[in-house]
Amino acid sequence: MSSSVAKAPESSFSARLRAVRPELTKSEAAIAQWLILNEGTIGLETGASIAAKTGVSPITVSRFFRRLGYKGLPALKTDLQASAANLHLDAVGRTLRLLEGEIGTLIKRDAEAVLGLGSQIARPEWTDAVLALEGASDVFVTGFQTVRGLAEDFARRLSIVRPSVRFVSPHDTGLAEWIHPPGHAPRNCLLLVDTIPYARQAEPIVQMARQAGMSAVVVTDELNTWAARHTPLVFFAPTKVGTFLESTGPLATLLNLITHSVAGRDPERTRERLDRWPEVLRNLDLF
Repeated sequence: MSSSVAKAPESSFSARLRAVRPELTKSEAAIAQWLILNEGTIGLETGASIAAKTGVSPITVSRFFRRLGYKGLPALKTDLQASAANLHLDAVGRTLRLLEGEIGTLIKRDAEAVLGLGSQIARPEWTDAVLALEGASDVFVTGFQTVRGLAEDFARRLSIVRPSVRFVSPHDTGLAEWIHPPGHAPRNCLLLVDTIPYARQAEPIVQMARQAGMSAVVVTDELNTWAARHTPLVFFAPTKVGTFLESTGPLATLLNLITHSVAGRDPERTRERLDRWPEVLRNLDLF
């Protein structure tokens, strides 16, 4: 399998950014990195949009442009247009050059798989799943084998926007998290991520969750036939795009959209949690 792609010449702007990198502050380095990676679409941006995408203030962006010798973003855009003309290489040309190769074909297939998720989100069960995850007392997340990492990441990200989210591993705890006092029936929800080769434990866990009165959401690949026997909240992400291993990109996108949709159900709670989280991180002195 050949994956070689002709390397596009570097613009003078990117070269300038790389040259000053060692002298940049943390915020400036973030701006520089974003500009290098998105040079072809800077013409569509504003100072405010660049600030939002890099996590800094608009003033920091303006100061950074001045440090580079530009009188604001319009001056930078003019310089980039001239640079592209001199190189005979604009953003479209770079993209076409990449897409001509094998890697480009795989990128297009993966992108088509992600766009195909629209048919899943358009189903009425999507709203039911989001409501179940948003309204649950506790959300339990699990996944096995190669997609365990995806499930763990989803649990961590969902816990930022809503409380009481836990990744559970039957091998580690024996699902002791599901034991409740007699007569106590919390409204819980299980989300399972499962793909080929389907884990032996996956179907029994969904069955147990349903028998315990939980809602169950299954995020899986296009060949899964067992999940729909136990829950209507099954969502399929294409994984076969021609790579040696199945692509997990569409699965990750689908899980990210679930997190976003749950957060959007109670935006005030989400904003409050997002506002409080940096304080927790500062107290931990992790960053």
